[in-house]
Amino acid sequence: MDQRTDFLTAKYIAYRKALSEMNRFTPLMPYDWFKSPQTIRLDAELGLQQLAYSELASDAARDLANGINHLIVLTQRLEAWSVVINGLDTYQTFQILAEFVQDLAATAILSPYTLKARFYFAIAHLSHQANRARQGKEWTDDLGTLPQDWDIKEDVAAKLAKPWRAWRKLIKALNTVDMGDYKTATDDFRSKYTHRFTPRVELGMSQPIKRLPAIGSQAASYGIGGSPPLKLKLIVSELKKQCLGLSACYCEFQSLIAEQRQELF
Repeated sequence: MDQRTDFLTAKYIAYRKALSEMNRFTPLMPYDWFKSPQTIRLDAELGLQQLAYSELASDAARDLANGINHLIVLTQRLEAWSVVINGLDTYQTFQILAEFVQDLAATAILSPYTLKARFYFAIAHLSHQANRARQGKEWTDDLGTLPQDWDIKEDVAAKLAKPWRAWRKLIKALNTVDMGDYKTATDDFRSKYTHRFTPRVELGMSQPIKRLPAIGSQAASYGIGGSPPLKLKLIVSELKKQCLGLSACYCEFQSLIAEQRQELF
């Protein structure tokens, strides 16, 4: 093996050792807690809603658990890498970042926004089906009540889930995820990554030339300076907060499902 390969191999072994010695900072989300009825009569009044709800709830419970658990694991992996790069010189750190860390960090930082959107998607669909049990003949299944999937956002989920008691605690938990404090701490990473230039992690500057508006007028000018990199320890600290918030969301989501299930089945 060449010198670079030897170095990366040794550091990967050190990373695996650091990872194995870490305690998980929060439990993983559970699986198989939603139990579909063994029998659903499609000719019954709520048969179609029961079938749709069962399949949607099983899918949502599994997918949300997978997503949150993946973020928890990614966060621990990044924390292990932060231990490994401590004390390395700039060139060595750059090699580790390029080979192992940058993609992990980007995926992790983007995940809270993605998972929050998935919660809204699941809540909207499930609440729409469960509302049939309460609204009876007044229930309608059209695009005015529940729009197409790509148009489902927080406002749609809120409108459909509002009649359920568990929604209050669930939206309170959701309002701790991917909020202003996280965006500020991560230097608005998601917006920059998606719409501008890729922010750097640990080393390097990004966007050295910026167009900035003048205070109190429509004028603008270009400034020179750039944005410093996000430090890995800060990223890990912020991601842990997001994981805890998402875990709370999942717990309240389970409560919403339990409430709706009792009404629908």
